Amino acid sequence: MNKKRKGILLNESMELAMQVLRDANGLIIQGLVVGECVDQEALIVLQARPGDIKEDPVLGPGLTKYMRGKHKPYEVEQLIKQHFTRAGIDFEDYKERIKISINNI
Repeated sequence: MNKKRKGILLNESMELAMQVLRDANGLIIQGLVVGECVDQEALIVLQARPGDIKEDPVLGPGLTKYMRGKHKPYEVEQLIKQHFTRAGIDFEDYKERIKISINNI
């Protein structure tokens, strides 16, 4: 399940999200922002092309090649599902999250 995945968050520029907290002596005691990271992990997977992620060179569907092609929606969905599964993201759960988010806009 994706619901409780926590990790280090990134900002809009895809850099580490920082929230520096200092003690009375001015020393940093807290800095990285930690929170629910499923959305950012999904974004990274969807943006990736094969070879982009050093730890898993096969991960990344390379969706740009499907933008102008004559691919059926279910083919693209299967490709995304395959890569989400490889990244440890529950595709059906994430698909439901997207539907809920869209309906709440």
